[in-house]
Amino acid sequence: MPIRPLQFFAALGIAWPSAVAAGVVINEIHYDADPKTAAVEFVELHNTGDRTEHLGGWYFSNGIDFTFAANTALKPGGYLVVAENPAKLRAEFRTPKQLVLGPYIGRLSNGETLTLRNAAGEQVDRVNYDSGFPWPTAASGAGSSMELIHPSLDNDLGGSWRSAGMQIEPSEPVVLLAASRSGWSYREGTSEASSPRSAWRQLDFDEDASWKKGTTPIGYGDGDDKTEINMRNRFTSVYLRREFTARAEVPSTLLLRVYVDDGAVVWLNGEEVSRVSVPSGVLRFNSLAKDHEAKWEEVLIQNASEIVKPGRNIIAIHGLNATRGSSDFSIDAELRTSPPGQSSGTPTPGSVNTVFSENAPPQTRQVKHEPQQPKANAPVRISVKVTDPEGVASVKLSYQSVAPGRYVRLTDGGYEQGWRELTMNDAGENGDATAEDSIYSATVPRAVQQHRTLVRYRVRVEDNAGNSVALPYGDDDQPNFAYFCYNGIPAWSGSNKINGKKETFPASVMRSLPTYHLIADGSDVNNSQYNSAHDTVRFKGTLVYDGRVYDHVEFRNRGEYSTYVSGKNKWRLYFNRARGLRARDNYGRLYQTRKKTINLNGCAAPWMPVNRGMAGMEEAIGFKLYSLAGGLAPHTDFIHFRVIDDTEEAPTGRGNAQYSGDLWGLYLHVEHTDSRFLAEHGLPDGNVYKIERNEGDRRNQGATQPSTPSDWNSFRDNYNRTQSLNWWRQNLHMPTYYTFRSINRIISNVDLRDGWNHVCYHNPDGHWYPVPWDLDMLIIPETHWQGAVNLEKSLRQYRTLKIEFKNRARELMDLLVGDASPTGGQIGQFIDEQSRFINPPGQSLTFVDVDQFMWNYHPRTASNHRGQFYVSPKSQNNIGGTWTRRLKSKDFEGMMQHMLDFMTDTDTGRWRIGDGDPKGYGFNYLEYEAKWTDIPDRPEISYAGPEGYPLNELQFKSTPFAPGLAKNNQEFTGIRWRLAEISNPKTPYFELGQPWKYEIQPVWEMQSDEFVEQVAIPQHVMRKGGTYRARVRMRNGTHSWSRWSAPVEFVAGEPDLARYRDSLAFSEIMYHPQSRPKVSDSDYEFLEIKNTGERALDLSGLFFSSGIRFIFPQGSMLAPGKLFVLARNKAALEATHPGLKVDGVYEGRLANQGETLTLAAGHGAPVLSLTYSDQAPWPTKADGEGYSLVADGVSETGYRASAAIGGTPGSDPAGEVPAMKLTIDRLSGDRVRLTFEAEGGV
Repeated sequence: MPIRPLQFFAALGIAWPSAVAAGVVINEIHYDADPKTAAVEFVELHNTGDRTEHLGGWYFSNGIDFTFAANTALKPGGYLVVAENPAKLRAEFRTPKQLVLGPYIGRLSNGETLTLRNAAGEQVDRVNYDSGFPWPTAASGAGSSMELIHPSLDNDLGGSWRSAGMQIEPSEPVVLLAASRSGWSYREGTSEASSPRSAWRQLDFDEDASWKKGTTPIGYGDGDDKTEINMRNRFTSVYLRREFTARAEVPSTLLLRVYVDDGAVVWLNGEEVSRVSVPSGVLRFNSLAKDHEAKWEEVLIQNASEIVKPGRNIIAIHGLNATRGSSDFSIDAELRTSPPGQSSGTPTPGSVNTVFSENAPPQTRQVKHEPQQPKANAPVRISVKVTDPEGVASVKLSYQSVAPGRYVRLTDGGYEQGWRELTMNDAGENGDATAEDSIYSATVPRAVQQHRTLVRYRVRVEDNAGNSVALPYGDDDQPNFAYFCYNGIPAWSGSNKINGKKETFPASVMRSLPTYHLIADGSDVNNSQYNSAHDTVRFKGTLVYDGRVYDHVEFRNRGEYSTYVSGKNKWRLYFNRARGLRARDNYGRLYQTRKKTINLNGCAAPWMPVNRGMAGMEEAIGFKLYSLAGGLAPHTDFIHFRVIDDTEEAPTGRGNAQYSGDLWGLYLHVEHTDSRFLAEHGLPDGNVYKIERNEGDRRNQGATQPSTPSDWNSFRDNYNRTQSLNWWRQNLHMPTYYTFRSINRIISNVDLRDGWNHVCYHNPDGHWYPVPWDLDMLIIPETHWQGAVNLEKSLRQYRTLKIEFKNRARELMDLLVGDASPTGGQIGQFIDEQSRFINPPGQSLTFVDVDQFMWNYHPRTASNHRGQFYVSPKSQNNIGGTWTRRLKSKDFEGMMQHMLDFMTDTDTGRWRIGDGDPKGYGFNYLEYEAKWTDIPDRPEISYAGPEGYPLNELQFKSTPFAPGLAKNNQEFTGIRWRLAEISNPKTPYFELGQPWKYEIQPVWEMQSDEFVEQVAIPQHVMRKGGTYRARVRMRNGTHSWSRWSAPVEFVAGEPDLARYRDSLAFSEIMYHPQSRPKVSDSDYEFLEIKNTGERALDLSGLFFSSGIRFIFPQGSMLAPGKLFVLARNKAALEATHPGLKVDGVYEGRLANQGETLTLAAGHGAPVLSLTYSDQAPWPTKADGEGYSLVADGVSETGYRASAAIGGTPGSDPAGEVPAMKLTIDRLSGDRVRLTFEAEGGV
């Protein structure tokens, strides 16, 4: 696609996204920098015009917050870079100081809208970018930026951009130094490599006997090194040299790739060209690198022809380890031109884009296949939208069919074989839906689609000028698109024992859980799960979930010591950049973030055969209880796991055939505690460590936090010492810790101990949060390990903290484990809800039976686990002794009753730690830690409102404060009220398919230091028909809280709202104000409410249940005929309308495209509702032209456009036609009488 000047397109009348004719474009965007600590994100502007643009007062209205200084100018052909941190950007990219502005406020995300406006508020340029095809992929966290191919292209299209360094025009690759080559010289870093220190980096350096020869990678410890060295605990660095020869014409840019674990500095002919994961400054033989896992890092050398000379050259590398005792080290290097279509990962702020081309390839997007998951022998239509000013010459589709049992890895030589080509057309034939709509299509023959077959495809497009593009782009870790042919999960037959009675599990059971299909090579699957020589080794495979194909993912086994213990082992899968898993929970709701790493636990209790038959419920309930109680914990979901690694889906005929085939069965998806975990839970980016052997294994690097484990090491060392009360409050998030400790007692997490088996999150505000992990030893009434971490020292050091913890423990006794019934909104209900996912009531066979039949006697099941499902009595050995579990019934229901009894008050005898009696053990342990003598008596609560519990008149009353047995302090210091909703299938108005609701999660709380005998519940927190529990508790002078009162349980009734519904109206709505420079249009929104009745109305407590967010405060009286004006920005609106008094300020925005506004007395109890639109018959002048919607009672919609721009908030518009008064009287069952008043001519 040859590039035309911007003036050419203007002459043709083609409008570009820029709203004004300035030649300034957003030319390069660097977001998600690698590493995150670098703070080198930026937005680059480029002036394509022939005159200097004065940018004073220009600003970004979306994406980042930055306004250009008054004297800012951008010369023709020039660049300006708006940086996150100007100093760090200049140091990283050597960008001239005069070109760098900033810092800006905010951070660029992995997909958002950037809008540049001039001083008048007019849009100059806009980019609504994303990560992943059709947008660049390597720009998302790989260290690259996204660069505009040519400034005249529509930069709001992904195809106009490429990752920095990616070749647009193909050329022959030049490799000056290949990876994994012999001929390297290396020297152990027991001392400096030369004197002077820099001499060894030069071409003419003479190597002495301390230098050895080897083949890269050179290192030890991780099984990938061709030359192994004895480095651990002896020295921390290695020096490497190798000569290479360059041809006469050295490329202007070269790509340096360094495979490193942990860090390195690289020189070419004595000039430093790269640093990877090492500190700045001079590094000595005993220096240390930063933590860095073994992977290839890339840097683009833009002045390569000035450094590398024709003929002989030398590359020198100083490789460094992170610690002297590190378990591994690796180093390798490659020097070459960028492979066609691949990215170098090096941004170019302030200079010409590396991808700049006068001949851009065709624009391509909207690649899709239909149907998304075809069945066997169904035709599949593949389409792509292609546009090019020069015309499209050809669009070719290539596809590869991968049959079950014959998996082809990306790394296999066979990957590039067996591709078949089809011509795609836009002629409305041979599969193309519509002619000449720029959408090219081809149909993959029916015969290709076979059950359990993976079909990969790629697209290549060429224009009439010979410019071409291959899809996906070369920076994509998944170099093809794909779909999976599948007829659906079949029924399955199996028996509890080999050669036992067969049961057939219908397809309805087998499809009752979300299904994850892993397609892989059979030997890889076996080695991953059962060959310890391949422990933690990553293998290539394909995951299919929810109809989507995630090709070329990696999988391995997981676990520290339990990896191979049960036979039904655990998995970990890694997804490619910008192609994270779009997972759903067990209710079918999409998670907010795409998962880059997932963990599949085997539901097999590896260390506890006594728990076989729980089907992973103890682990699922464990994780979920932390979250339910307000702690921080990974999400978990039950899934059906299948592995396609053989030709047969479900073999028959052999006695043990049921153990072959695709079915692996029931697994628990446990959320990985990385950056996406933090995003999913709404937490700021911070360091996350898995704690093993007292060390912090980093799972996420916070953008502003140390890149070494120094923050964890410091926190660990300090919490093991005596600290001030202030230190504990500033460094440990105490509420999370209190909940963490309490839940550990309820579930008896005996495998927890200090330095092991948990995760810690370091919030940028300084607080550490304990997070549960490795919950495979639960529901154990015996001592084993510590069952706690040394954070408990805080409770021993300070009575205040001990009291706070005990308050929390008593609260959880009352609100979480005090009610064992399946409808009580507490633990009994919670176990019932979660178990229904895998064991729905009323079904004779469920997925828990699949788990039992598949794994109880599976040949791979460990001998001490075989046949252990539901054995009763069953004894278990722990460090503290042997105990015995007895089931009321030898089935899954019996196991659930056993777990419920463990967590509730079922122990009739005396209790002690480690007494071996499962009855009530978890409850009693929490009760033991909650005990405190100085607490007030438990108050009583009573209802004090009208009959029927109308939700706008709910009032409750408490008995007076009673100090009880508290000897140290009998003073009243506080009262706390709470209201919570509970819901389950037995409560009225239960919403099918929605999560159940629990008492531990309040909808309203109120606390006062003064005694409040009676309270009114705000109506906006409730919904009509909801079931609620109200409670109260008291606090004394030691700040010890009483137990919560016994609850008042009720169903919220509907109030009498007839007078409100008859008298209130939305009289005027300004939903899309006229644009104004340098301000948000929405600042001038307003909503006006009128009382059209004859009596004053008390609006107190009314709220908007849809649209905007506003609760009418107490005392909001509206007289007859009067108006109540709500604004988004009080000051802005009052300044525009002198004399106006805004009555309230709402949150949110009125939707420019229209929406439903609902004023309510409670959820499900609407007072007034209106759905407006920006489309006819609604007045279109109200959509951005400055006019409001005014109620007139006669127009088709009931609203007309205001006569004046800006509307008339706070006053009736001149000439408004009064609303028609309409009365409806029912005369009989099928007859009504309409009475209305009207003027002549109306």
